[in-house]
Amino acid sequence: MAKKRMLWILSQSKAIKPRVTDEQKEVVNIFFEPLIANYKTQLQQVDNCKEGTYTIDIYSKWYQHYFYLCEKYKSENPNRIVDEYERKYLRLEFISENNFNFSYYRHTGAWHLVAENCSLETCLQMINENGNFQPLL
Repeated sequence: MAKKRMLWILSQSKAIKPRVTDEQKEVVNIFFEPLIANYKTQLQQVDNCKEGTYTIDIYSKWYQHYFYLCEKYKSENPNRIVDEYERKYLRLEFISENNFNFSYYRHTGAWHLVAENCSLETCLQMINENGNFQPLL
């Protein structure tokens, strides 16, 4: 009986994720401050239903090389599991200086990539033009 030979193939190494400096993080935070402040003023105008779940805060945060826009919810339902929880609804993946991959969180539980290599201005324009990229107020 003939011996079976194994064929080994050299696989490509994982792509190295870019490191985001504190200065770059600060530039992105400052750029999105007016948008978040606008959402917070809209949030104050909404009459919260105390029987269900409602938004209490909108903020941004960084995790590794991802910039997230997040909502914090509070629940007054007597059958609730937790009082407050967070939902990340928008993600910018840092690629290089002023280049980001733009994704939003779908109802299916997965991040959906909308556009690649976008500038901050383009990302802000997409957020303002499409209701899917805005928080649930």
